Amino acid sequence: MNQIVINIDEFQSRAAIIEDEKVVEVLIEREEERRINANIYKGKVANVLPGMESAFVNIGLEKNAFLYVNDLREFEEKYLDGICNSERPIEDILTVGDEVVVQVLSEPRGTKGARVTTHYTIPGKYLVLMPNNNHIAISKKIKEEEERNRLEEIVRDLKPENMGVIIRTAAQGKSIFHFEREMEYLVKKWEDIEKKTSTAKIGEVLYKDNGIVATVLRDIFSNEIDELVIDNEEVYWEVIDYINAFSEKTLKTKIKLYNDDEIGIFERYGIEKEIENALKEEVRLECGGYLVIQKTEALISIDVNTGKNTGSYNLEQTVLNTNLEAAREIPRQLRLRNLGGIIIIDFIDMRLEEDKLKVLEALEQNLSKDRIKNNIVHFTDLGLIEMTRKRTGKPLYNYFQERCPMCEGTGKIKSKDSVIHEMMTEIKECAKDEDINIIKVILSKKLKIAFKELYFDFVEDFVKNRKKKIILEENSQNDYSYEIILMK
Repeated sequence: MNQIVINIDEFQSRAAIIEDEKVVEVLIEREEERRINANIYKGKVANVLPGMESAFVNIGLEKNAFLYVNDLREFEEKYLDGICNSERPIEDILTVGDEVVVQVLSEPRGTKGARVTTHYTIPGKYLVLMPNNNHIAISKKIKEEEERNRLEEIVRDLKPENMGVIIRTAAQGKSIFHFEREMEYLVKKWEDIEKKTSTAKIGEVLYKDNGIVATVLRDIFSNEIDELVIDNEEVYWEVIDYINAFSEKTLKTKIKLYNDDEIGIFERYGIEKEIENALKEEVRLECGGYLVIQKTEALISIDVNTGKNTGSYNLEQTVLNTNLEAAREIPRQLRLRNLGGIIIIDFIDMRLEEDKLKVLEALEQNLSKDRIKNNIVHFTDLGLIEMTRKRTGKPLYNYFQERCPMCEGTGKIKSKDSVIHEMMTEIKECAKDEDINIIKVILSKKLKIAFKELYFDFVEDFVKNRKKKIILEENSQNDYSYEIILMK
């Protein structure tokens, strides 16, 4: 059974997609940090970098956005100087202070600002309008040539002459009546954006992509979904209105209002537990094996281990079974955690080439369920699989975790012994001060125990020889923290 579960409260909107009783995606939008992906802004060029073939654009955010020259070509042709298929360098196209309208391709991440483009796209349920283009593209998931030709013929007659269209997977099997209404709606949206452009201020949002609920209805809710459950009555009726306006009326029967005050909707469907597990590095497999998923600045690494899976047959079969289950679970984890970029998977070593092909096939099959674009590059000579997954929005951990103030993101803290040696060095330096008589050290209980057991006598003698006194006092912390107070 495939379900969509939507939770709405005063602070955030959340949606979870469940396939075959497993949570595969969680979308979150908090009131204080709404997504900016796909938003269109009026910006001003802040800096041009010829060596990087790019420019930084002020769009009113904390960090300037990054515009690559290839993301500027269509804008140059249509709005700047009309040069078609220009190959001019970016410094000949833009100068500091120029105004440019850009759409966010990827949100700010770490120290990097948003990446923006002038290849605008305005998405609908069945079509995506490309105002700067004159091309018709069709989803690769629509395989039948006859259907592809039918859809292209319908859309070619409907679209404005100077605009392009992407035909989405959801368009398969739909009639011209589905497209007419949506095309009119998308063109009107673009006309509204163009009207705003001349009077808008720098940093002003000209187009805002829809919130989570509308995105779910537009991009995910289809005949393949058996049930959509919402826990907010007001939003429930908004969804009904949307379906009446843009979708098949039969979908209305799948929409249900959740009104159990005793237990939250995410808890009721086991989603809270899945989110909690998705924040851990280790993922247990049913066979007894496990995955370790770790993120670095450059890539995501996934290590597959047999763990408790000792198998009932030979070693090759045990390894194959573990790898096959991992190949099914990894795509789910990537979707659930919303991990993107370069991904390296270290499956357990397989000697037989046919086993490698089985694992690769299983991985490809399960990745095909992902609505986010991904690509398997190859098996490397070291037996690793290299793949990529497009970054969209924030990873799940961004909503629930922050950098540890103790380890500063290393995942490690100073050892007990190193802290004690650091503390002793500081005490010895303080003992040289002729203006103080007492050195008070306030430290945690476990640090105090270790310090007194091995080092205190030595330090006390050192301090006494300089006619000073040392006092130890416990704080309420459960770490290796300490503070030194000097007293006369």
